[in-house]
Order: sequence, then C-alpha cells, then structure tokens
Amino acid sequence: MTNLTGHAAVLMVDDDADVLETTAHMLAVRGFRVFTALDSESAMQVCREQEGRIDVLIADLSLPGDSRGDLARSITSVYPAMHVIYISGIPRHVALTQGLVDPQAPYLEKPAQPAVLASIVQSLLTEQVSAPANKSGWWDE
Repeated sequence: MTNLTGHAAVLMVDDDADVLETTAHMLAVRGFRVFTALDSESAMQVCREQEGRIDVLIADLSLPGDSRGDLARSITSVYPAMHVIYISGIPRHVALTQGLVDPQAPYLEKPAQPAVLASIVQSLLTEQVSAPANKSGWWDE
C-alpha cells in the first residue's frame, strides 16, 4: 500500500473538544495534515479556506444544529472528490435505518480506535490514487 499520509489533508469535525483534540493529534502523529472544527459552520469555513485541498472529512453525526448528517452532504456537494468517514455514538444500524449515512461510507462507533481510523483514511486515499473517478453523492442516485 502506498503511503500518502504526508500529502493527505483531513478535516475532523466533532462537537466534543476532547475527542476532537485527541483524534486530531493521533492523525497528525501518523503524518496527516489535520484541520479541526467544532461545528458545521466552522467546518464549511475550513473547506472554503482550503479551496478543495481536503481529502477526507471525518464527521460526527451528532453536531449541534445538524442531527441529520447534513454536513457531509453539504460539503461533498461542493467538493465531490472528498471522502467521508463517519464517527458517531449513534449505532450504525440506526444511522442507516434513518438514512443519515451512505451505506458504503466507512462508519466507526465511538470511541474509534486510532489505528483503525488511520487505516481507513489511508485505504480511502490509496483507493483514490488507484482508481480516480468522478464521484457523485449517494443521495443523488
């Protein structure tokens, strides 16, 4: 597997500052460039500032003012090449039943294991290099 961490940018969004700081640090020590946001509005601002240079969005599903997972849909509608990983306290089967997430999107329940998260990010980036394609959101199908 190709190591792309030195070139990969990740945006981590979580309203729990401790989870955000810990996870961001864990990704940074593994070589990822990490941006953080505590809410949807801040996340959108980071995306605008980075002008499409973020490769992976790691999003909590339980953000204040966003209980339907709209952040990922909003961001990927503007930046369709961005991969999404969900990390949430909401069980995956509940998120799927309620239509909050793409069934094919990586989904980790909190607390996420650092090595597992880093491996998923790396896998998505390797996949992107191996088979670039025009990506559309699952909600557009």
